[in-house]
Amino acid sequence: SRLEWHRLYQALGARPLSVGFMWQELPKDEDMVVDEGRAPLLRRKMSGMAEAFEAGPWPPDMNMCDPNINLLVLFDRLPPKAAIAAAFEQHVWPAYKFRSCMANGYWEARHATMDLAYHFLEVEVADEAGIDAWVQTAMLEVLSKDYPPWKVTLLNPRAGRPALFFQMHHAIGDGLALLYLFAPALGCPDGADAFASIPLPAALLPPERRRAPDESGGAARRDCCCGPSLSFVPFMRGLMMPALSRADDELGINAPLRDRTPYIKFNGHRVMTRFPLLPMELVKRIKNAHSCSVNDVLMAGLTGALRRYGAEVKGDTRLQQQGDKIEFKSMVMMALPRPMDSSDVDSTLSNNMLFVSCPLPIDEPTALGRLDRTIEAFNNLKSKPFVAGVACITNLVKGIAPTGVLRQVTSETFSKHTLLVTNVPCTTVPVTVPQGHEHAQVVREMYMVFPNVIPQVSIITYDGHVNVNIVADPALFPQPEALGTMFLEEFEAMVVA
Repeated sequence: SRLEWHRLYQALGARPLSVGFMWQELPKDEDMVVDEGRAPLLRRKMSGMAEAFEAGPWPPDMNMCDPNINLLVLFDRLPPKAAIAAAFEQHVWPAYKFRSCMANGYWEARHATMDLAYHFLEVEVADEAGIDAWVQTAMLEVLSKDYPPWKVTLLNPRAGRPALFFQMHHAIGDGLALLYLFAPALGCPDGADAFASIPLPAALLPPERRRAPDESGGAARRDCCCGPSLSFVPFMRGLMMPALSRADDELGINAPLRDRTPYIKFNGHRVMTRFPLLPMELVKRIKNAHSCSVNDVLMAGLTGALRRYGAEVKGDTRLQQQGDKIEFKSMVMMALPRPMDSSDVDSTLSNNMLFVSCPLPIDEPTALGRLDRTIEAFNNLKSKPFVAGVACITNLVKGIAPTGVLRQVTSETFSKHTLLVTNVPCTTVPVTVPQGHEHAQVVREMYMVFPNVIPQVSIITYDGHVNVNIVADPALFPQPEALGTMFLEEFEAMVVA
């Protein structure tokens, strides 16, 4: 079996090379390890991806912060801390990664019970602005290795809306894994199935939730619609993408080339800014009028806002004029299918994702021109041969390159781009937390918060709105609130046009 071959590779001291185009975390053996002077310890080897996240995917001299996933959730009223802790104990703690500590390539279950004092905290702040200010520091926190690497903090303002802030080390899993894990704790005010409203592709759904082709509202999409000879071209384009990519041109919204060579150093200065809520109805009007995807519209709007910000706030002359071709790209994170079993929560906790480079038309002066060029650029991400080519070269490098080389490649690749964008769909209806509790509260807004070496824009579609925030160096974005206003205005411009 594949697992037996993987064990053989480990026994020989070789690095596992994934067969196929998608990196998947393979199950590991559980061993009872007894150290002198301590109780028996449940120990499990980390996957290659988890081990890389624990050790750090960047060169040490980059001074990068820990790769934590942070989630900010706003309520009208907070659920009781005891109710949240009970929901975690029921739905989350049973997953071995959530009850284990990181220990140099292993998961070690050192705690028989969930430590409420460590994992669940309450902090008082002045107001909603105080919540954002508190997040600026917390998002850079190094989680203790003496406990399972996650925490929940309830933020109680003396005025304004309260919030919940969830922190988790990326070694546990990616954003999609968390969506699956937390789904049982999400309820709907009318008792409906919240998970059923999440607009995910069938390949990313648990098997019991996948619809047959005749139930999907249209014909099933073919793997390749252009024939073997033509599908080879996008595959090779994806395969060669990392080698052919060059650094973005210097603009007021990215670091100078001298600071990006060979790679950007993390200076520790990051500010998180939430954008005004964007109505999904506005996005869908544009989407339907131009027969494109929601993601196409969102990325075109973001590109237009960045162009305006660079021209008007930073005074960038290249963005104030027309006709000057500009190299400008975003890294885009794509979630990949993974083994899923609703009866086994551990099966969903993995990091199965792919980072793809996508050019953005920041040199295009008109809103509809940017939308047309964004649609064209993102057609690559909708091409299975192209994605397979990117995945093939990614897995090949991960499978054979030493750790030092992997870190160098990762840092140099990121430094060639101006920003990174993540887009996670959530429910189209409001959800309550925790499900079934008499004091469950409705989630009003939610934001993924990621400090990164380049500016990171995180998008969550939820309950009829688009929740967007940017985490960026204030030297590059000294007035980030203006970017949020321009982002909203860009969609109004696309509707009018």
